[in-house]
Amino acid sequence: MSRLLEAVCALTIGVLVALLVWGANPAAVRVAWREGEMSGVTVVFVAASALWLVLWRRRTGRGPAWPLAVLLCGAAVVLVVAAMAG
Repeated sequence: MSRLLEAVCALTIGVLVALLVWGANPAAVRVAWREGEMSGVTVVFVAASALWLVLWRRRTGRGPAWPLAVLLCGAAVVLVVAAMAG
């Protein structure tokens, strides 16, 4: 069950990134970001990234994952904000 959830998280991340990069008009994404309509997508992306990382680390047995998960989520948020602000 854990591997299935891990795969679903990875697929969710991949689909969100693909839709944002290939399927979106950059000007429309900036407008949606400024109006606050992208907050749900950002929350789903960060939550799926953190959950995937925790599940993967638990499966591989590589120590506590919280510092790396926090770093990954912070980096994702910073990259999204930087991309939308420019």
